[in-house]
Order: sequence, then C-alpha cells, then structure tokens
Amino acid sequence: MERFLDWEDVFKQFLEYTFSVYGREHLEKISKECVNGEEYEYLQEVFDIQVTQGLPVFQKIEDIRPLLQKTKNYPILEPYEIFKIKEFMLLVHSLKEAISSTRYKVSFYISKLGNYDALINEIESVFEPDGNVKDKASKNLSVIRKEQKRLSLEIKEKIEKFISKNSRYLQEQLYTIRNGRYVFIIKSGARGHLKGIVHGVSNTGVSLFFEPQEFIHLNDKIEILRSEEKIEINKILRGITSKIHDRYAHLINDIKIVGHIDSLFARAKYAYKNNGIVVKPEGTYLKLVNARHPLISRDKVVPISIDIPKDKKGLIITGPNTGGKTVTLKTISLFIFMSQHGFPVLSDVGTRIPNFKLFVDIGDSQNVVENLSTFSSHMVRIIEALKDADENSLVVIDELGSGTDPFEGSALAIAIIEHLLEKNIKFIVTTHLTNVKLFAMERDDIMTASMEFDINTLSPTYRLLLNTPGASHAFEISERLGLNKNIIDRAKRYISEDHLKIENIIKHLNLKVSELEEKKKLLEKTLKEYERLKSEYEKKYSILKLKKIEELDKELRNIYREFRTAKREIQSALFSTKTNSEELIKKKLKRLEQREKDITQVDKTLESLKYPNIAQEINKGDYVKLVDGTAVGRIIEKRQNGKILVDFNGLKIEIKKSKLRKVEPPKKDEEPVLYQSVSVLSSNEIDLRGKTVEEAIELVDKFIDDLIYSDYSTGYIVHGKGTGSLASNIWNFLREDKRIKSYRFGRPSEGGVGVTVVEV
Repeated sequence: MERFLDWEDVFKQFLEYTFSVYGREHLEKISKECVNGEEYEYLQEVFDIQVTQGLPVFQKIEDIRPLLQKTKNYPILEPYEIFKIKEFMLLVHSLKEAISSTRYKVSFYISKLGNYDALINEIESVFEPDGNVKDKASKNLSVIRKEQKRLSLEIKEKIEKFISKNSRYLQEQLYTIRNGRYVFIIKSGARGHLKGIVHGVSNTGVSLFFEPQEFIHLNDKIEILRSEEKIEINKILRGITSKIHDRYAHLINDIKIVGHIDSLFARAKYAYKNNGIVVKPEGTYLKLVNARHPLISRDKVVPISIDIPKDKKGLIITGPNTGGKTVTLKTISLFIFMSQHGFPVLSDVGTRIPNFKLFVDIGDSQNVVENLSTFSSHMVRIIEALKDADENSLVVIDELGSGTDPFEGSALAIAIIEHLLEKNIKFIVTTHLTNVKLFAMERDDIMTASMEFDINTLSPTYRLLLNTPGASHAFEISERLGLNKNIIDRAKRYISEDHLKIENIIKHLNLKVSELEEKKKLLEKTLKEYERLKSEYEKKYSILKLKKIEELDKELRNIYREFRTAKREIQSALFSTKTNSEELIKKKLKRLEQREKDITQVDKTLESLKYPNIAQEINKGDYVKLVDGTAVGRIIEKRQNGKILVDFNGLKIEIKKSKLRKVEPPKKDEEPVLYQSVSVLSSNEIDLRGKTVEEAIELVDKFIDDLIYSDYSTGYIVHGKGTGSLASNIWNFLREDKRIKSYRFGRPSEGGVGVTVVEV
C-alpha cells in the first residue's frame, strides 16, 4: 500500500531530522506497525516543548553496538573506540537534562536512561582530549613516564657530546631514530674509528646508520620502558573496557530508548518546521483542515479541507483530469497511514482522523509481468478490498469504473458502491462517469465533491469543493489545447441533450460553490485578523500583569533581606555583653514586627495577582482542583484560618482558597483525576563519606523514605571503606528497619565494600 502513497519519499524527510542510526531504525520500525496511545502522548509533549522552548540539537553519533559486542570477548578497546562510547554516554546525560520537568510524562520515560557520570569522569581522567593516555592515569604509568623523560634528557646530553667529539666522522651533524633506537649517520670509512653497532647502510652506500657503544644500554632502557609503558596502558584500557562491558545490558537498553527519543525529536522538529500537528486516530469521523501534501512545495501546494460526518458513508470526488483528484486521495490516505503509525501530519488544528483499516487503489498500475491491463490491475486490488474490508475500514479507489467501456464501467462502479453501502464500509472514490455522479446526488448517505475548475482561464485551481459534483470539462480543455472547434461541435452532437443539460447544471453548481468559497475565505480572513488582535491584546495584558508581579516580587525580596538584617541585629544585641539597653532591643523588635507585616501584605498582593479571585462558593464535599494543576480532590473541611483541607485520593493537604477552583463532580462511569505521586529522588544513590554516624543514620532514614515514595526499588548507600565503623552502624540500622527487604555490599562494579545496596 505504501507505494501508492509515495511514503518512501515522505519518510526520507523525517530521516533528515535524526541524529543517530538508532532513531532511523525506530522510525522504520513504527512505519511498519501501528503505535499505541502512549506514543501520541510522548510525541505531543515533545512537540509542545519544541514549540514553547525548543529542543536541543545533537551532533550525529556513530553506532556503538559493534564496539559493545567486541567487549563480550574481553579484548581491549582502542582509545578512539572508548571515546565513541563516551560520546554516547554524554548524549544520554544531555538527553536526561533536556526534558527533566516532572510535569511531562516523557520525562519519566527519559529518566529510565542510565547514569554514566562516574564512568565518563573516569574516562576523562585517563585520557587527554586527543586520545593519549595521561601520565597520571596510574601510579605505575606516572613512574614510567618520568623515567622516560629523565632518560630522554640524559640521551640528548650524550648526543650533543658525541656530535661535538666525533663530528669529523659524521655524514650529518644530527641523530635519527631507527627501529626505535637512537643512531647516527656516519661516513662509511669511519667504521673502524668508532665502537658500536651498524644498523644499516644508506641507498648510496656512503653512509652507515651507527649506534655508538655508549648508547646501547640507554637504547635498551628506552625499549624496556616503552614495553612497560605499553603493558601499563593496555592494563588501563583493559580496566576501562571491563567497566564498559559491565554496563553492556544497560547500554543496549539505553540504545533502544535513545532511538525512540531520537525519533520523537525528529518527528516533533519536522512538524514544527512544516506547521504540522499530532493527530491520534480514533472514531470514524474524518475531518482534514487545510491538509497539505508533504511532497508538494509550500509555495505550490493547495490545501484541502474535508469533513465527512459520521452519518455519511462515502465521498465521491469528480472533476477534470489533472485537476488534483489523485493528489487529494493520496493526501487523505497518506495522512491516515501517517497518523496510525505515529507521524505528524501537515494539517491545521481541528483535524480528526479515524482509526480505519485502509485499503487503497490509486494510480495506473498496469502489470506487464503478470500480463494484467490497467483495468485488471485495478479490479484485483478492489476485489481484495471487498473481501477483507469491514465496517471499520476505509476503501479508497481512484477512477472507479475506468479502463473499460464507460457504460459497463458505470454499472460496475455503481454496483461496487452499493455493495460498500450495504456492508457499511466507508469509502472515498474518484470518477468521471456521469451515471456515478447522478447516483451519488440521489443518495443522502453519500457526499459529493469536485475539484474546482476556473471556467475563465480554462484551468484547474486544485481546490476541493464539498457538496457539489464536478464537470469533466473535456470539451473546454480540448479546445484550449488547440483542438479544432468544428471537431468539438461535431462531438457535442453525439451526446444526448439530457447529458448536456446535466453537465451544464453541474457547471452552474460549480460556479456558485466557487463564489461561496471566495466569500468564505474573506470571512475566514476577517476572523483570523480578529483572533490576531485578541491574541495581541492578551499577550500585552499578560506582560503588564507579569511586570506588576515582578515588581512586587522584587519588593518582597528586598523586605525579606531587611527582615533578616534586622533579625541578625537583634540576635547580636541579645548575645553581646556590651549591650544592656532594653529600650534598644524593644525598638528593634518593633521595627522587625512592622517589616513582618509589610511582607505579609506584599505576599497577599502577589498571591492575588497570581491567583485572581473568581467569585465562587466552595463548601465541604465539593470537588476542586489547583488553579495551576490537574489533580482533582474533595473538600473535607473549611478551617478557621481561612484554609481548606482537601483530600487528593488519600493525601490530605491544607491549601489557600485562592489557589483552588471548583469543578464538576466526576461522572459515575469515569474516574476523577486524582493526586499522583512522582519520584522525589533525582538519583537512587546517597554519598555519606565524611559524615558522622549520627548524621549518616538520619540521612539514611530519609533516603529510605524517599526510595519508597519514588520510582526506584534499589538504592546505593556510599559510605566508603575506611575503618568500617560507618558501614557497621548503617548495617545495624538497616537490620532493624522493616522497610528494607534486603541489603548487601556492592559488587566490584558497584563500588565493592565501600557501598551498601538496599532493596525496599
């Protein structure tokens, strides 16, 4: 079916917005299967973020799966390979920071990505930016490199002495390195005057590569140090590789999540750049508002709008050739396909797409290989559709009844449409056949539409006109193309008078509908201008309101600052041995009380601006929600301090009345939106190193509470090794805590005995 919709070319547009092969793979995956409801929530949230604050742009990353697979055999990864994996881990870190607000459902999904900060830091502590291993990567390497530098200085001193002493024997006054050893280029006749080893002869034979005897032991030392350096570097690389392998399962899982997120970002950016929207397919009501085919450039595309109510079973589109009927069918079918697979469509708000099974027969599909004519190819696909389609399907057929005798084609087309009506199968078809047009005009359950044709310019406008059939305009188009008028007049004589009358009536209807469309456009333009002015006014009002809030907020901060200053002065006066004046303290206390009143007043003013009072009576038993939230609760009690006690699904909270809005009680068949807990932890790890036992136990107690109310079931308590006293006291506490299911020391990859892993 996708080949009839030009999906392959449309799909390539989405790939341009991905930053990884994982994202491209995920897009390919969902293009072959319908997605679930959660996917639309994620996509809509990401699109909203793109619109309101923009999405981050990431550099293209390479596929690290072959490298991860390589670690399964425990070889040593090269530094550049480790860097590629580090780039992925940095990407994971950036993605978690990109959408961290808990008000987004997708942020919880992204939070499932692993934490690789410790491994990233270790890699950065080992390698220079250019990939070389740092001297301080290990103590042993540091010692080796220091010895290499010392030896290098010693050799350079000896080189200068050797050149100075033996310059008459040297072919060139310099040294070179051959096979990793320092050598000199001497004259061939000088061999008997110097002690050492010849490593080679020049091409001309007049020079020798000579290693003096006093350099032999130095070169040997250098070779030994290089060998030791290589062994130590391999040891370091093996350690990093091992730690990467320990995270193999996490990285593979995160690759899937990153691919999904990449695909969400790509689809959201595509929609934003091309003025698209996210539409979740549901129901049986098809409505497209200014739908634009994605393969037609913006300056040429003519938007189409279609509204097929539930009581209509089908739509028959008529009109001249090259008038846009096929593009219209492709746009409708493509948008249904795209929305079902989680892709945004280029349409305006108000678009509704049904969740239909789609059967498509569009375009000329003559099959030479199977010896099928155009008509036969069409019929094969139509027969398959009639066999498999049901009342939850949409059958789309281009030029129904064409490719054969017009009389037989008309009869066959009408019979097929009647069969679809009887089976309650929705359909959209295009046709030129007059009998089919007349059949559609007589039915209340079928809508008609036509592609507009400008009778003055004798050219199509590509606009779709609903509720009116279209004329074929064969004579007008032929005359415009240059066909002799005598031939056209002769052709008209072969058409019945009734047929000509019908065509003229249809043309007249087209003209009237076109005039109404123009008036509709003017009204829509006026409405848009009104909406623009309204939006501009609301924006200015919001700016003024925000400015007032900011002024009060600034005033409140200044008063708080003064309040704290006054408090410090009084504390200083109370504890100073030089201050004995009771009057002075009373004076300062009075001033403090006054500033406290000022704070309260400004706070109330600020509160009233943020939450303006709306006249409404709230009583016990009423359902309410927060003005800036979606949680719904029931009022338990109105307290004397003016606050309201609200029960959010078992969570009782005291809230100011100004922050609540009364809502309708939930219906019996629907659940109210109640308080939902969110994770109170940004990480399931706590570091207690440097804390006293008392401090540590208090922090562990709170950490366990937070774990229980978070989305984590496992926590990591970092206490270090030390003397073991801190770990011992923490274990004593955990042993008596009934909230703990189990606890153990960490595995080597988790920190060993310096970490306690708890499960709640």
